[in-house]
Amino acid sequence: MYCGQQIIVGLDCEWRPNLIPSMSNKTATLQLCVDTKCLILQLFYLDYIPQSIKNFLSDPNNTFVGVEVGDDVLKLNREYGLTCATIADIQALAMERWPILLYRKPGLKKLAEFVVELSMAKPIHVCRSNWEARVLSIQQIEYCCIDAYASYRIGHKLLKET
Repeated sequence: MYCGQQIIVGLDCEWRPNLIPSMSNKTATLQLCVDTKCLILQLFYLDYIPQSIKNFLSDPNNTFVGVEVGDDVLKLNREYGLTCATIADIQALAMERWPILLYRKPGLKKLAEFVVELSMAKPIHVCRSNWEARVLSIQQIEYCCIDAYASYRIGHKLLKET
């Protein structure tokens, strides 16, 4: 949503789960959301990343928000050379605002319920599904959009609304 010059963008990434927790597969999808518009990019299958996407991500007027978004952005940079100029961790922001209520690190689902009263399903069979599939299932697409949308809504509330 446009508020002044700064645009809040929900950002999330998915990759195929690995049986060894210390290892991580390459990012398969990048999910972006502004207001009610979501974009899912299957990075795993792109021959190249369009310059327009690179420009959007590196534009300092866009603030990319998500739970521990810095980790996703670092992974995107290492794997695809993508950079995000401005990021904000909604988990950290919420814990600063409500330290007593959020004394443990809340995940996206808990933050969505608490901050914007958004109930979201996070089925484990979708969360741990094959994100490298050439054609994503309807459940995977919904999951991607809901995660990015929830991040956007929470980020917008924490950064733009008083």
